[in-house]
Amino acid sequence: MRTFDIVIIGSGIAGGFLARQLRLARPDLGVLVLEAAGAMEDYKVGESTVEVAANYMVRRLNLGTYLYQHQLPKNGLRFFFDGPGKDLPLPRMSEIGSDHMPFHPSFQLERARLERDLVAMNRAAGAEVELGAKVVDLAIDGGGRHKVVYEQGGERREVACRWVCDASGRRHVLLRKLGVKVHKETRLNTAAAWGRYRGVAGLDAVTDAAWRSRARYTSRHLSTNHFMYDGYWIWFIPLAGDLMSVGVVFDKDRIGEGNAPAGALPGPRTRADFERFLGAHRAVRELLEGAELEDFQAYAHLPYHADRYFSTDRYAVTGEAGAFTDPFYSPGSDFIATANEFITQMILADVAGDRAGFEERVAAYDAYYRFKYDSTLRLYERMYPVFGSFELYRLKYLLDFNNYYNLVVWPFMADRVTDVGWIREELRFTDLVLRALSTMGDHFASLAADLRARGEYFAQNEGRFANGLNGVVQLETRLGPSIDERFRREQVDRAYGSVFAALVERRLAERGLSDRARLVSELKLPQVLTFRDITPDRLARLLERIGERMTKDLRAEFPDAGVERVDLGSGGEVSVTGPAVGTEVHAAVLSRARSLWDASAGSLAHVAL
Repeated sequence: MRTFDIVIIGSGIAGGFLARQLRLARPDLGVLVLEAAGAMEDYKVGESTVEVAANYMVRRLNLGTYLYQHQLPKNGLRFFFDGPGKDLPLPRMSEIGSDHMPFHPSFQLERARLERDLVAMNRAAGAEVELGAKVVDLAIDGGGRHKVVYEQGGERREVACRWVCDASGRRHVLLRKLGVKVHKETRLNTAAAWGRYRGVAGLDAVTDAAWRSRARYTSRHLSTNHFMYDGYWIWFIPLAGDLMSVGVVFDKDRIGEGNAPAGALPGPRTRADFERFLGAHRAVRELLEGAELEDFQAYAHLPYHADRYFSTDRYAVTGEAGAFTDPFYSPGSDFIATANEFITQMILADVAGDRAGFEERVAAYDAYYRFKYDSTLRLYERMYPVFGSFELYRLKYLLDFNNYYNLVVWPFMADRVTDVGWIREELRFTDLVLRALSTMGDHFASLAADLRARGEYFAQNEGRFANGLNGVVQLETRLGPSIDERFRREQVDRAYGSVFAALVERRLAERGLSDRARLVSELKLPQVLTFRDITPDRLARLLERIGERMTKDLRAEFPDAGVERVDLGSGGEVSVTGPAVGTEVHAAVLSRARSLWDASAGSLAHVAL
């Protein structure tokens, strides 16, 4: 019987990346990859990567040259918003997107080609990769060697190993064998249908001069393009060669059979449904004119999670073998990067004989990975009712993008994500983070329902452009190998305060409220979480508190003026009680009070690039 240090089940990007990382980290480790497919030719969804996965591929896997030579660079995420009749031409749709390539790279992956190339790379690096090798049985022995049985070419073979890592995707080979429960997620009820088209001219073929110039002629084609609707979204992702990945993800609770709002389409389940669904949207239909659908796939349900991901019995799962949330924001390859980083560090600690460090890592990494799933799920949980409104989603994206760069990308780039001490500190704030995601999700969903009732949900969906980099430009020179924790905390408060103030302004129709420095500074994350509802009474109490602080400041600045109270009213009114009305002292104090109240917060919701 042959013996290896690690057996990896599956040679998709999760297993292929893990094999490469292990061989680069410890070339002396024996790695066997068992791939059930006889050839790496399957079309797989999940082509879009974002910054964590890109950093992992370039920095940890040394794939930068390969990616730029054989795959496509990505021009960020881009979003388009339609009218209620789904009939706006593309140049008239409101848009969120960059006007230049983002400062940290990401890529669009043609998965089959990448996975074929990974097989060759891993073999060249000394890993054994067996194709057509279907794992049919395995036995985990926490005190000795594991056994893995696979069939290949009609023969049954068995190997022994110290570690088993499952990258088999939705087959869940390892967890099913061990009886570890994989839960169908009930908090988010989404499904997807997708295919690859050949002969799509692409967004850069649109010749409207004003539309091209508003994005400074940057390539929209290279973006992950989202067409946004109430309850669903449609993606356009370019692939190397003459292929375009096009798909639909929909909330079955909003767009499912019998649940769709008036005028909405039921979610597509079949190839014919898929083509009819896409054809009902003018901009999508025009982009696909003359293109040929090459293949079609669908998932009836997307999100799921497991009870356990890593074990001191020396097994682990990565990628979709363990959990999946939702393809919006393209988090799948980020999950792979994080899991593979964890697995590599656990294996290195184990083979080094550091039992205490190994057990410590397993406990911390498993807890953090479960938290990562839960926080990502809550990000999406109330999101689908917001998607169809440019006005709402611009604010949601601003908050999400800032938090992603600040709280996710930065620690990964600084190698903190595998630091057990750092993870323990992060896990102290689990409840706060989950409450923040749920609270903001509730506020956005409530405002979406309110705007629908007012007939204003689509009010800004035509002719507007927001630079998607607005919320992260301040991080451009900061992200790197060292972490500035004070700056990170300030950015969290600034992002939540800026966005929440804008929500209050819109919900209560209080124009001019959201960029006042005094108000935004009162809305740090802990204060935001005290707002279960946005009501006039809650706003009045907030203004009263700000007025009290301004009163103290004015008393210090004008000690002899007899300032008793500053009152702030709706519509920006300011009054000062104490100095006699009509006197120079009253005029000076009132002028100062107004200047304090009118001072700009530099709110992220108002930043323009």
